[in-house]
Amino acid sequence: MRFRKIAAFAMAATMMLSTAVSTQAAAVGANEDPANTEKTDETITIALASEPTTLAPSLSGTAANEAQIVSSTLMDTLVRQDKVTNEITPGLATAWEWVDDTHCKFTLRDDAKCYNGDTLTAEDVAWCINDVWVALNATNDTGMFVAGAVADDEHTVTIEFNLASPALLGMLSWTNFHVFSQADVEAAGGMEQATKTPFIGTGRYRFVEWKTTEYIKVERNEDYWDPDYAGYFKEIVFKFIGEPASREANVESGDVDVAADMPVIQASAFAESDAVKTVLYNYGQNGHLWYNMTEGHPTADINVRKAIDLALDFDNIAIVGTAGTAQAATGYIDFGSYYHNDTYTPEERAVDIDKAKELLAEAGYEDGLTLNTTYLAETETVHAVIKECLRQIGIDLVLNPTDVPTFVQTANSGDYDIMIIGEWMTDRIPSAFPFIRWDNIHGFHMGGPQTTTDELDGLVHQFIEEKDDETALGILQQIEQIMKDDCMVSNLYPEVKGAILNPDLKGFTTLERGYVCPYNFYK
Repeated sequence: MRFRKIAAFAMAATMMLSTAVSTQAAAVGANEDPANTEKTDETITIALASEPTTLAPSLSGTAANEAQIVSSTLMDTLVRQDKVTNEITPGLATAWEWVDDTHCKFTLRDDAKCYNGDTLTAEDVAWCINDVWVALNATNDTGMFVAGAVADDEHTVTIEFNLASPALLGMLSWTNFHVFSQADVEAAGGMEQATKTPFIGTGRYRFVEWKTTEYIKVERNEDYWDPDYAGYFKEIVFKFIGEPASREANVESGDVDVAADMPVIQASAFAESDAVKTVLYNYGQNGHLWYNMTEGHPTADINVRKAIDLALDFDNIAIVGTAGTAQAATGYIDFGSYYHNDTYTPEERAVDIDKAKELLAEAGYEDGLTLNTTYLAETETVHAVIKECLRQIGIDLVLNPTDVPTFVQTANSGDYDIMIIGEWMTDRIPSAFPFIRWDNIHGFHMGGPQTTTDELDGLVHQFIEEKDDETALGILQQIEQIMKDDCMVSNLYPEVKGAILNPDLKGFTTLERGYVCPYNFYK
């Protein structure tokens, strides 16, 4: 018995599809408006989904979403990357030159002022790289791929990387690669205190106040070095409102101007409202359903994994997961990427309940089995669809909704049978395929099969380091074919982010990984 729809969800999916066209027409996208050119004395208030635990992520050895968003106002990176063209443009560095595959020499601008008023120097940058990026971040992206730095003279610094990759410069544009001086950190009270009162950096805004559980306030830096940046709002206030419906309601009431990180289904519900502006945008990440392949989990059996894959109604999962704005994924990487492969045909994505049951019986589960998964509230409806899909073949999926810290802990510990975790891969970044690399699996990692092979690990490193894009694409096809043959993962859909704005606001732009950029808004 082969079919494309599960009856229990067909009606709901059809209704969602019928509204998808109007939703997309009424909503706006990201990175579409021209840049602001004016300054005012107004204040913008942005509602975040949670309170950050630090305001200087690299000093804390972390890279949490909300911390990246807030700290992006306070600190700068050596280079920037255009979110539309992917072009690398100057930041704190005005020029750069590759000495060899793993050494790059950066020329610094001479007009970037630190918080204390001193001009940022190569010695400052070298200290930040050696004593912060590398020393404090060995287990995350900030320190894993950087070996160190040397100040060649007052305005030139050479960075050494511990691998070669065409995407290294793009990586340096991420917010966790912020640069600041040792003198600023010491004046702020040392590394630990600077994570709480970050009077540091050369950024567009200056830190003012963090009132725990209530808000963070920053104020425009009137001496900012970039003449092309105006900064419409004098102050930015970040509030912490966990419930998405409350974030939206605060925008409608006028207490908040931006509700960030809205689940796409909830955001799309307001697409036709005149009271707010809805933003829906793809950001280069596919959602993946990973199978724990380690001993003791039923999903260690390939027949169980294949049975689950055959039971999933990928079309309806995509409809629910993207509010009808995107189709089911046909490969590991997002449709918009140069590296996208159509690894699966539509026929291979078809539901086959009878075959799925046969495979479960072969695995010794003719009478069914129980699996568990842990997830965040924003994917509740997707998990409800998956639970129903698996019920059709006798699998009882126990759903465990949780908060972000518990989710991260569970994903790292492997205390799950299946788990949805996406991967953001817009380029051949050094952190690509963290789920199937030995160095990640032996250290901190989130989700995935919890194991890999030497062959896969080697292919991933080849993919990252290969200079020729076409050759790299061929390597990627090998990786995806192995993952497909072993049924390590089921690719679900392109993830879509949502936000709700004051209808008068313009300038919705994004940082890496689709984070909302807080400093480009204007009216």
